[in-house]
Amino acid sequence: MRVNSPWSQNILFFESLSSTNDLLLEMAESGAPEGTIVIADEQTRGRGQFHRPWTSPSGMGLWMSLLLRLPIENEIIKGLSQLGPVSLSHALLELGISPSLLKIKAPNDLLLRGKKVAGILVETRRGISSFAVIGLGINIHQQAKDFPSELCEKATSLTLAGIDHIDREQLIPILISCLYKHYQELRSDPLALHDAWNAFEVGLD
Repeated sequence: MRVNSPWSQNILFFESLSSTNDLLLEMAESGAPEGTIVIADEQTRGRGQFHRPWTSPSGMGLWMSLLLRLPIENEIIKGLSQLGPVSLSHALLELGISPSLLKIKAPNDLLLRGKKVAGILVETRRGISSFAVIGLGINIHQQAKDFPSELCEKATSLTLAGIDHIDREQLIPILISCLYKHYQELRSDPLALHDAWNAFEVGLD
C-alpha cells in the first residue's frame, strides 16, 4: 500500500490494540511527531464520544488515529471537529460514493444512507506542547449480525449499504491524503473547511 502524503513515514500498524487513540495519546506525550498515524486491525476497547463503546472487530473496518501538533485555542476546536468528517466524506467521494448518500451528523458522526457508518473522536491536550489526536472508526465489512442488537437500526457499513468495492487498503491512502489537504485548510483557510462541512451537515445529535 502506497501513501502519497508527507505523513506516509509515520504510519504504525498493529494487529490488536485496546484503542488507537489511547496509544497515540501516550506516544504524543512522549514526543511523537505530527503526522504520526496508528492503525489497528482490531480494538478491544474502542470508544467514541462520552466514552461510549465503539465495536471494532478484526478485519471489519478501519480503526485509525492521527496526531496533530498545533496550539489548542478555542477558535481551533471547531475546525478540529470538522477535519475528520470532511476528510472521510471526501475520501469516500473519491472512491465513487455518491455525495447524495453521505451526511455529517454533528458533532462526530458520518451517515451513509441515513445510518451511522463512521464516528470521529477528537482529544486534545493544552500547554507548551499542545496537540490533538483525531480518531476515526469506519465500518466497512459488517453484516447486520455483527452489530449489537441495539445498534442494528442505527448503524451500517459500506457493505450493508450496498457498497462492496471499497476495502481498507484502498481507503487508507486516500483518507490520509484528504486529512493532510484539509489540515492545511484548517491552518491557513478555515473558512474553506467550514464550507465543506456545511455541504454535508444535517444537524446536531
